[in-house]
Amino acid sequence: MISAALPTVTTAVGPHDKRIRAKGTWQGLMRTTVEIRDFSFDIDEPVAVGGTNSAPTPMEFIAGALNGCVSVVVEQVAKELQIGFTALETYSIATQDTRGFAGTAEVSPFFHSYRLEIHVETLLDDPAAQQELTKQVHRRCPAINLVKSAGVNLDINWVFAAQVVPGSAENACNIALGYTPRAAASVAAGASA
Repeated sequence: MISAALPTVTTAVGPHDKRIRAKGTWQGLMRTTVEIRDFSFDIDEPVAVGGTNSAPTPMEFIAGALNGCVSVVVEQVAKELQIGFTALETYSIATQDTRGFAGTAEVSPFFHSYRLEIHVETLLDDPAAQQELTKQVHRRCPAINLVKSAGVNLDINWVFAAQVVPGSAENACNIALGYTPRAAASVAAGASA
């Protein structure tokens, strides 16, 4: 269940701009150290494109940031709607045509399709309340709206269940896109060894 105190939403008139500052320091070989507030992390590229594969790529961070942003907004909206939940699992698969980045074709360099699974463990069995939660999250999540505004084909699937099995969002996302689910892939690899 959600128990942490969350800030009160204000209805004041006028903009309430939040500025996000980030510093990037190039480290060579496609690696950058990024500093945001009191945190730092590295961004890199795979060896195949000139990086050292020491950290996720910038676009992988964007996909992960969307998952994190969705979780924050689900928690906030669920608190406001008094919807209790005990687990939340998100998984996304974003597809990017790398020819855009490489400059070898006139295609967008960013994601063209994006599948997001959101699995909520809750005893709530009220379709109207579930629909209100999903509607509010879709409307209020900055990352979802940033991706949608970029014209990315965004497909979001919600699952509300009394129990969310770890890995269920990943498996559902893989199945929806025609990939082998992780558990099945592990079993197949073990059987052939």
